[in-house]
Amino acid sequence: MAPEVQQAGIAATLGLNYKLFLAQLINFGVVLFVIWRWVYKPLVKILDERSKKIEQGLKDADASKLMRETAEEEKTKMVTAARLKAKEIIETAETETKKRREQIIAEAKSEVEQVVTEGKQRLRDEQTAMIDEARQKVAEVVVAATERVLQEKMNDKKDAELIKSALEGLK
Repeated sequence: MAPEVQQAGIAATLGLNYKLFLAQLINFGVVLFVIWRWVYKPLVKILDERSKKIEQGLKDADASKLMRETAEEEKTKMVTAARLKAKEIIETAETETKKRREQIIAEAKSEVEQVVTEGKQRLRDEQTAMIDEARQKVAEVVVAATERVLQEKMNDKKDAELIKSALEGLK
């Protein structure tokens, strides 16, 4: 009996009442069930959803990073392609300009040659006309001189004078 008293005495000394302890234990179980059912499960569900959202956000961020890198690469390719196209256009323009300049120079040279040829032809024509005119005048002078000679008697002295005057008339 002593051990029972001692046990009852220790529980009584500590102020424990079995009925009250059992009621508190049942209350604790009910509170724990209510918390687990209406607080813990929704809280875990919310945390899981939030965790999923965070994971999805990280995946989206990774995808976004990948898309950004792809866009950067594509932009670099496009810029490079645009620069190459611009360079090609400039080279084509320079080539066309050079061809056009050479064509203009060739046309100008051709026109100059044509003008020079026409000028030389005019000079030849004028020279020929002047020679023809000079021959005509010489012929007129010779005819005039012959008429004088025939009108006057011929002698050596008169011949020399006529030749001299005819030559002076040519100058």
